[in-house]
Amino acid sequence: MSTRSTGTHFENIAADYLNQHGLRLVARNVRLKTGEIDLIMRDSEFWVFIEVKFRFDTAFEHPLNQIRPGQLQRIRRSAQVYLLQHGLCEYSTPCRFDVVAITAKPHDIVWIQDAF
Repeated sequence: MSTRSTGTHFENIAADYLNQHGLRLVARNVRLKTGEIDLIMRDSEFWVFIEVKFRFDTAFEHPLNQIRPGQLQRIRRSAQVYLLQHGLCEYSTPCRFDVVAITAKPHDIVWIQDAF
């Protein structure tokens, strides 16, 4: 399985998991000049920008530790651009940034709301 197909597979798992918890998928793999957003979902009035991280196991590093400060800035900038492109004001539109961390061994999904 290629890196891209692996990413897509686990983004699908994350989207299904979040859908089961009441979120509605708006877009996936949104690529902008400022960066990429894995999933964009709605949770009632909130626009939710989601970073999905996967690790086969946690022996080396937990998936949550893979997120670096520069990546957080790119995701925030990309969310601002996305909102503006869709006619939404970045200051008055309720939004949050979540992380879904998935490990295969042991199988685990951790969803952190308002992670950054």
